Amino acid sequence: MSQSSGTTAAGDEAPIAPTEVARLREALALAHATVESSERFSRHGLLMQAFMDGSAQLAWLKDERGRLVWANRHWFEQFGVDESAALDKSDFELFPEAEAQRIRALDLDVLGGHAPRHSIETMIGRDGRELIWRVTRFPFHDAAGQRYVGGLAEDDTERVRQHEVAHRQSITDNLTGLLNRNGFDAQAEPELLRARRRGSSCTLVCIGLDGLGGVNERLGSAASDALISLASMILRKSFRTTDIVARIGDDSFAILAPDSYGEVDVIRRRLQAAVAELSANPILEAQFDFRIGLLHCEPAGSESLAQLLELVDRQMTAAS
Repeated sequence: MSQSSGTTAAGDEAPIAPTEVARLREALALAHATVESSERFSRHGLLMQAFMDGSAQLAWLKDERGRLVWANRHWFEQFGVDESAALDKSDFELFPEAEAQRIRALDLDVLGGHAPRHSIETMIGRDGRELIWRVTRFPFHDAAGQRYVGGLAEDDTERVRQHEVAHRQSITDNLTGLLNRNGFDAQAEPELLRARRRGSSCTLVCIGLDGLGGVNERLGSAASDALISLASMILRKSFRTTDIVARIGDDSFAILAPDSYGEVDVIRRRLQAAVAELSANPILEAQFDFRIGLLHCEPAGSESLAQLLELVDRQMTAAS
């Protein structure tokens, strides 16, 4: 007897309803999109890691608790730690207490704001050298709202050192190592103003070398340079380390001695004794001498440093 048309043979599967087919297709598309998204994220992450590993900068990412969640190769090399030993660790687990507190305060400042923060910071390298870094910290959050602090640091040591050398050369006399006129103005003017605010006095001294031109004509520039260097050594010996000593001209020096109330005569006698000691040398006798001008600068004075230097110069000219 034949079977009715509404039944299936034994072992045959029942047909799938169209709605179920549509649901399965949607699930398959979603799974495919999830895998594709995951692969894209992985590719992007690998590209980002390779890019930052090739950068000369240090780069890192920390969560709002201060725990390291990512850093590039240079970060791990700089601090001498393995990635596995540093990830998910806080600054207090990676650095000394004082350093960790300083870093955490900077990170919290960034988290509390909405703009990047720039700073110049010093770090000790693995070889013990002090390095200077230009650091940028910035806040951001992911799609889930989790907050992070990102950081980039560029080694600025060489540029800062070169700047310091250039600045030092711009204010230093090459022959004597004393300050030059620019350096004297830059240091003595603020000191004069500070002394006036404190109600204390200063002594301004100007010294000229007589006979230097004759030495140059008879013995040459090397001899005159030697005498200038010798004069600078005498001045260093005659004044305190807190006094500002400078060579402000070819044959002239200036000194500002802060907190020297009542010491004008003492300074004069000290200089005269140094000159006498130098003149006792038979090689140098009668070849040159000092002209000395001293001015007591009262706290109530209002003259600028340049005006005071003119007064002392006129005093030296009148005494010669």
